[in-house]
Amino acid sequence: MSEYRVMRDRSLLFFMAFTLIGTLVLMSLGAWQWQRRAEKRAFIAQIAAAATKSARPLAEGGLWERVSVTGRFLPEKTAFIRTSRPAPKPGERDRFGRVPVSGFGVQVISAFNTEFCAAGSCRPVVILVNRGFLPTPPSGAIPPIETPSGLVTLTGFLRPGEREGLFPPHNDPGKGTFFFRSTQDIARHLGLSPQGEHPALAFAASFDREADGAESQPPFGMDVPDLLKSIPDNHLEYAITWWSLALTNLAVAFAFLFGQRRRRDENAVTDAN
Repeated sequence: MSEYRVMRDRSLLFFMAFTLIGTLVLMSLGAWQWQRRAEKRAFIAQIAAAATKSARPLAEGGLWERVSVTGRFLPEKTAFIRTSRPAPKPGERDRFGRVPVSGFGVQVISAFNTEFCAAGSCRPVVILVNRGFLPTPPSGAIPPIETPSGLVTLTGFLRPGEREGLFPPHNDPGKGTFFFRSTQDIARHLGLSPQGEHPALAFAASFDREADGAESQPPFGMDVPDLLKSIPDNHLEYAITWWSLALTNLAVAFAFLFGQRRRRDENAVTDAN
């Protein structure tokens, strides 16, 4: 009997240690998400503040800063990123009074030929402009779009490309299939020459919709509110989830230990009788 008790006590000790370690890990994950929430909100506030400032020339703009460029679209150099948008909330409208488009579709990425002027000299460069969301039919076929043929001025944020995730789907530049805004992949597909972090291949999220002369149909571009909405800020939900799991872990452990103690007391009473 004593050997059985030693094994039982050892098992309970391992169980309590495992529960404690697991709870600490879950609590740490919740704290990490809480910290990420603060960082994300500061980042969103930074973009909102930048939107109130005057746009800079391309050569003076950094990532996530507002720039203004004048040039021409290269309609033959357009890529499409497969994505989807949730249904709008009841009564939701954009600043033009339109119901936001939703469902499955693509982000339209067009090459834009402009100038990079620095140190008193200018040279032609190409940036990739995110022209906005274009809904697609159930077949996935991409509808025809209008691209301005003349000289236009765009105002937007310079933004970095995205990195692919570890799990599918993945970009296939050879077939022109994209699920992430990867600068290198899209540049390779369009026959452009990426040069590291050079702003010539940064993404400009265009929100000056009146400038492109294509107000009648999508893609409509991307206003600042649309850009801010597109930045996920669900860290609070993740933090609550991790902390809830930690509390559940403790509750299950407490219920198990209470049951073990109750059975031990019942066995002790039976042995005494």
